[in-house]
Amino acid sequence: MPPTAPGPAAPPPRPAAAPVDAGALRRWAGAALTVLGRYREEIDALNVFPIADSDTGTNMYLTFEAACRALDDRMAAPGPAPSVPEALQALAHGALLGARGNSGVILSQLLRGAAGARYTGSAVDGAALAAGLAAAAELAYEAVARPAAGTILSVASAAAEAASAAAAAIGELAARTEAPADGQAGQASQAGQAGQVLPVQPVPPVPNPLTANDSLAYVAQATAAGAREALGRTPEQLDVLRQAGVVDAGGLGLVVILDTLAAYTGGLDPRGALRQRRLAAVRALEPVPAPARPEPEFEVIYLLEAADEAVAGLRRALDDFCERGGGDSLVVVGGDGLWRVHVHVDDAGFALEAGIAAGRPRDIQITHLASQVAKPAEPPALSASAAPGSRATRAVVAVAYGEGIAALLEEAGAHVLRVAPGRVPSAADFERAVAATRASEVVLLPNDTETTAVAAAVAERLSAGQPAMRVAAVPAKVTVQGIAALAVHEPSRRFDADVVAMTAAAGATRYGAIEVASAEAWTMAGVCRPGQVLGHVENDVALIEDDQAAAAEAVLERMLSAGGEMVTLVIGDGTEPGVPEAVTERVRMRHPVVDVVVYDGGQTGYPLLIGVE
Repeated sequence: MPPTAPGPAAPPPRPAAAPVDAGALRRWAGAALTVLGRYREEIDALNVFPIADSDTGTNMYLTFEAACRALDDRMAAPGPAPSVPEALQALAHGALLGARGNSGVILSQLLRGAAGARYTGSAVDGAALAAGLAAAAELAYEAVARPAAGTILSVASAAAEAASAAAAAIGELAARTEAPADGQAGQASQAGQAGQVLPVQPVPPVPNPLTANDSLAYVAQATAAGAREALGRTPEQLDVLRQAGVVDAGGLGLVVILDTLAAYTGGLDPRGALRQRRLAAVRALEPVPAPARPEPEFEVIYLLEAADEAVAGLRRALDDFCERGGGDSLVVVGGDGLWRVHVHVDDAGFALEAGIAAGRPRDIQITHLASQVAKPAEPPALSASAAPGSRATRAVVAVAYGEGIAALLEEAGAHVLRVAPGRVPSAADFERAVAATRASEVVLLPNDTETTAVAAAVAERLSAGQPAMRVAAVPAKVTVQGIAALAVHEPSRRFDADVVAMTAAAGATRYGAIEVASAEAWTMAGVCRPGQVLGHVENDVALIEDDQAAAAEAVLERMLSAGGEMVTLVIGDGTEPGVPEAVTERVRMRHPVVDVVVYDGGQTGYPLLIGVE
């Protein structure tokens, strides 16, 4: 059920009624991860509960990224393709292993609940979605020791209720298949009111006749509408949100995910449908009031291998400890022998000892909360490691999607993170690469649009978690922008100045590419046939030609029409002989003052990458 582009005025065409499978689930999850990455910083800015450490969006993004990675591994494993419940289980397991922070732990439990729902029938329809959301909300509430109203739990519960109401309306309509048209219209109108406040798209009348895809799209839209309404109520339910003038950050993250599901099942590309719409309430200008009591000193998170009965004892012990004033925000999620424990405490040792008494803790993370809350909004102009009289150890980690590009980046002095074609490096990949540099200052060059959000989240987390380290991500969306950024990298500069210069160089580099169409498809430039060459300018297909040289020359003419001093060509696999030479000669003839540099990148997918500085 691939997404289609929305029309300017008319409603989008209904997607073909293909059954939802693990592949469709993964495509939705990938789109949700992209959109969550776009709004990560906005969600972080709203984070005032349970502690104002401005990391809810980052934690939810990294948790969901780990979930997607686990599903990728499951789908790539030998054997038959996973069913939808099996794919959901893979998402939930990956989220459990990669859960970050209070919001990430709860998100992993929501996925676990959805995976454990009792699905009936062979197709994933609206009833199945409603069942999954109900199970998710119930399990998430059980995981939190003292659930509070006005949080992600409230949003999840409202979403589940809206889904159940929509599924019930569909069930009533299905039972009245012989009803006259007037009765049908009345039923549709009544169903359309279920949870329909602030919808992503106006929730349509219940479709008749129904397909599994129709009912799934209808319930998904009602779900997102119910979640958005609940999000708007969170400041009324939680004093700290009302005083700060914001909605709940974790609830907003869940709304982003459900909005994406509504758009995807409705036949829209979520990455485009949600691009122009702000999702969050704006933070009030006045500062957030200080809490009435001191916040716990540490956040403790760990994985725990333990039996169910032992975990029940652990939960009681930690809950009693929190009740006596030793901490709060206790969340224990998981099952089948593997659990994720999260708690805010003054005595980190007690939380770990309780885990040791119950089983085998691992992947232990202890964060000093006060340092997270008190961190300045802007980094200091001069870090301690870059003070006069000392020389900071600085490194650049650059992502490479081909051996030729990897060699080029290494020659320029970067530490290269090699990535297989078609994959996106995970947060763990970046963290390992950063650790391998042994540097106190690290600049990340993602060199891919989908990777920029991962790099930004990792940079923020590492910088916040390790005071002696500074990590920044330059938003290089393609390899040619990364090359431009690396060309101006100067380790002797102050870290902030170096990052600014690299970011400016990447941003000043317009990019394009040519790609050979493998099938007939609709593009922004018209319908292409297999074997034709698509010319990309920035993120759009700008033209279609019959050969690579013509497409590359046309792309460059469009890009150079706005001016330029240097053209960078990166040759990939599948480049036709003579294309780089023909393009170079064309530039020299028509733009004699423009320099041309050619690199052998060896990338797949794009025979030629083009940059104009």
